[in-house]
Amino acid sequence: MNIIRLFFLSTSLFLIALLSPFCQSVVINEVDALTTEAPQFIELYGSESLDLNGYSLALIKSVWLGGGEYGVEIYDAISLEGQTLDPQGFLAFELDLNTTVAAVAIYELETSMLVVGETPPTDDIIDAVVYGNTSPTHPQAAIIIQAIMPAGSGLLYEGAEENPIGHSLSRLPDGGDAFDLNSYVLQAPSMAATNILSCDGGALELSNLANDTLCTDQGPAIATFIHDTDALSASLTLFITNPTDGIILGSASGTAINFQGMGDGVFTVIAVSHDSPIDAASAEVGMPISGLSGPTCLSLSNIPYSIFCITCEYPACDGGTMLDASGADEVLACLTPDGALVPFGYYSEAVEDDFLFAICTVEDTIITTVSEPYFDFGPLGVNDYHVWGISTQGDVELPTISTGAFVQNVSAVECDSVGASYLLVSILECGEAGLCDDLIISEYIEGNSHNKAIELHNPSPLSIDLEAYHLELYNNGATEPNQTLDLQGEILPGGVYVIGNSQAIPALQILSDITSQITWFNGNDALVLFKDGEPIDVMGVVGQDPGDPFTVTSGGSMAEHTLVRKPNIGHGTTDWEEGMTQWDSYPQDTFDFLGSHSATCGGLGTMTIGFDSPELYVSEGGGVVVSMSPLYPLEDAIVEVSIVGGDATTGSDYPDVFPLNFNFDMGLLNSQAFTFSAIDEEEPELQEDVILALNVTSGGAVLGIDTLIIHILPSDLDYPVYEIDQVRGVNAQGVLDSIGTACELRGIVHGWNDYPSGLQFTLIDPTNGINAFSPVSDFGYNVVEGDSVRVRGVIDQYLGLAQIRSDTLLFEGSGFPSETPQLVFEMNEETESRIVKLKCTELVDTLDWTNTTPGFDVRLAFGSQEIIMRIDANTDLFGTPVPVGVFGVTGIGGQRDTNLPYVDGYTITPRGQSDLTDPVNASFDVTSPWDGSSGPIELNNSSTGAGDYLWSMGDGESYNEDLPTHSYVEAGTFTITLTAFSLDGNCSSQMSVDIVSNWVGVEEVESQDILVYPNPTTGIFRVSSELFILDWEVIDSQGRIVLFENTANTKALEIDTSHLKPGLYTLNVNTERWKQAIRFIRN
Repeated sequence: MNIIRLFFLSTSLFLIALLSPFCQSVVINEVDALTTEAPQFIELYGSESLDLNGYSLALIKSVWLGGGEYGVEIYDAISLEGQTLDPQGFLAFELDLNTTVAAVAIYELETSMLVVGETPPTDDIIDAVVYGNTSPTHPQAAIIIQAIMPAGSGLLYEGAEENPIGHSLSRLPDGGDAFDLNSYVLQAPSMAATNILSCDGGALELSNLANDTLCTDQGPAIATFIHDTDALSASLTLFITNPTDGIILGSASGTAINFQGMGDGVFTVIAVSHDSPIDAASAEVGMPISGLSGPTCLSLSNIPYSIFCITCEYPACDGGTMLDASGADEVLACLTPDGALVPFGYYSEAVEDDFLFAICTVEDTIITTVSEPYFDFGPLGVNDYHVWGISTQGDVELPTISTGAFVQNVSAVECDSVGASYLLVSILECGEAGLCDDLIISEYIEGNSHNKAIELHNPSPLSIDLEAYHLELYNNGATEPNQTLDLQGEILPGGVYVIGNSQAIPALQILSDITSQITWFNGNDALVLFKDGEPIDVMGVVGQDPGDPFTVTSGGSMAEHTLVRKPNIGHGTTDWEEGMTQWDSYPQDTFDFLGSHSATCGGLGTMTIGFDSPELYVSEGGGVVVSMSPLYPLEDAIVEVSIVGGDATTGSDYPDVFPLNFNFDMGLLNSQAFTFSAIDEEEPELQEDVILALNVTSGGAVLGIDTLIIHILPSDLDYPVYEIDQVRGVNAQGVLDSIGTACELRGIVHGWNDYPSGLQFTLIDPTNGINAFSPVSDFGYNVVEGDSVRVRGVIDQYLGLAQIRSDTLLFEGSGFPSETPQLVFEMNEETESRIVKLKCTELVDTLDWTNTTPGFDVRLAFGSQEIIMRIDANTDLFGTPVPVGVFGVTGIGGQRDTNLPYVDGYTITPRGQSDLTDPVNASFDVTSPWDGSSGPIELNNSSTGAGDYLWSMGDGESYNEDLPTHSYVEAGTFTITLTAFSLDGNCSSQMSVDIVSNWVGVEEVESQDILVYPNPTTGIFRVSSELFILDWEVIDSQGRIVLFENTANTKALEIDTSHLKPGLYTLNVNTERWKQAIRFIRN
């Protein structure tokens, strides 16, 4: 409902000087001057049963005086003597009203004072309104306004919303202040009754003008309308009618209606607004629309809306694309005693044409043709064959499909088309087990976060003992396995074995037989199934890192998809070029197929029909395509889509068009789809959900994804503005206390768009931070850190992370500073969606650093916590070498906790290389054992990123040098500990190594030719030798020469050590035959 635009002569508003003291007792409540068949009228409103004696109505118009001048005069005067308002306060008069520029005024005067043809009095006016299609400054209007209205007043026009016949000038609510033009709205007339309408047929407008012409023979043909009404609380039913006689042809509650099956012609849609249910008998097909009955208030739209319906012709003869029944372009089948059945499928636009399958040699000469989508190749024997699809209309010329004829020469009377491609069928001699003789990988899930799983399937007729089998995972192009899982147990015939991730959500863990780190894959990792040490099935390529995830030909990939092995695959492959063609792909976090699998193993298989996705999002007023696809279309089938749950309301939140029926024809792999439309209600409301279900109503098909949840996101809420901290309160379980709150949050953008199909970033204001998320729209906004935005939506929580599920984003400006990082010593609720700095962390396992798109998780040791650090491919940190050692990290705090209470699973996401400090890594080695014969111990310091060192030698000695010199003074095992400090001094890394000292005790020092005594010594000790001593030196424990002397022709020495510090020393004596080292102690 729109308020009428008013035009004012000036900004000041003054009442006429002499108003009656009874001016509030009665007002002009409604004026309807522009009509066709309905009468013109004026409606008054005031106190109930008010006596109107002494009041008069004046009808006033402008008159042309010539020379560009206008005057004003009364053209009719009506006495209200003897009139009273009814018990509800209303009184209406049917009058002939001027339809150009005119006015109506109530006077507290006798009618004799209102002279027709004379200028109206300016005193004693109770209320007045001027109307007409012009501006208040136009002389024709200005002269009237000046005569009877307060200064600054304007005028109203019934056609301001382009519906002058359907609208009147109505005060809403009834009554109000005299001369208050702001109280008028344009809405359907309600003569002598309240302007608060119980029903109003209003007007219809197509929400998508492309739907004014609909094909009625190709599935649901839904037209969705916008209903412009002034009775917002009334119910709405749409009726399809025959425009010539008004006979009802169909109906639906709400703003959408289905024209499927209507055939050719022009049909009209009429909106019926009602305050209570319509009598069902009066609304049946075949009844006249004019005969509707039942409600107290019932109103039809003013102008029927015309829709053009046609039966659309399908393309004439389209051989399409020939595939097997699972959608593969080649198939292997085993020759068994029972034959070799192969089912087919095809895509074609000519769905109503006749279709033949030509079984051909590889030279494309016809062997035979069949009309069913399967063929037993057993009688033809082991060989390769081509199967072509042929679309025809009219009789086929038999010689062109006879044995030996070239398939491309097929001809039919009206039209014919051979497909664009053939299906390659290879019939093999497989033995008794056929191609279903061993385990296969049947399902692979790489979902959100840790939602990962592998399913193994036993397609054979015998139980399989798993002892001979194991799985290996090769990360990032590795040639040696990073993870290995030895399998145990048994899989029954046709059974499965599910391996899940221990940190997956409960719904996935429940389906898992075991959990294992073999599921630590990210899309570019190769997975191999072994039997007795030999590979029998593979996903990806060992030794190859594609950078991006490995893809499959069905359109998905080994990242962020669920992959299910096609039903006709009963044998593994070690060639990924072959394997990549064997998978059906489904959206991320699809778990519907996990826990069971079926391989056809030479049979025809089972026809399956399912939704293409288990979950969709749509905004109010928008639409989303819901699609369904068949596999193994071996027969005709009909499915019904119906509403089975949710909190959205039929008719007001989505069209009343369900159930819908869809035909799936034998052989056709074509998907079927319809658009689910969400109605944009006037009343604000929170997110609502609709649950759709599939049901097979004809045929033997089974269901795939049989349930679909559609989330309807709000678009019209009233948003109070809150600080983020006001919506971040949690209870003892970590659950937000503001879930479901509609609000507007304002802050600075941090991070990047982490949800490319919609929008996701971190919003931070001076009080706190929150995750901003929209699953369906980016609102045309390109995420840039430092932008100022306003986000409107509803507060929600996902895996413990507080978020605002957004339906509106308003850009305010750019270039604002990001939040200053806060140094924290623990990750908790306070760090969520904040910029935090962790002083010293270290990777739990460097193998976590996989550099796989679209990002990967690594485990961080942080104090007593183990947290997850997310490396996103949007950052320049992605693709860099793994940081080895201890480092600081700055980033956006987050949470991914799969179970209540939400007090764990905290994460940090750095925004680039600058958010990680250079790692410091203490590393050294030492020669062990050591006996001192060659001097001090031999150390090699290979530390990186260090600015300072602290060595603890295990014997009480310590050093700060890069490479200290040290000797032990006794035998034993000592632990050397190196602490390396980072360049900024904030972090340290530590490493310890044991060394064995074989130091020879003093009681053993009596050399072959040299005697040293006393040892230990307090000053002078003596050296005696059987050989001449040439020279000698004394070396301290750090390798420094502290005494030396050259001697000749002497066999005895006295050496004074009194000036030396106490400690262990080495005496090196050089004789005429050899050099000998002797250790002594200075006490």
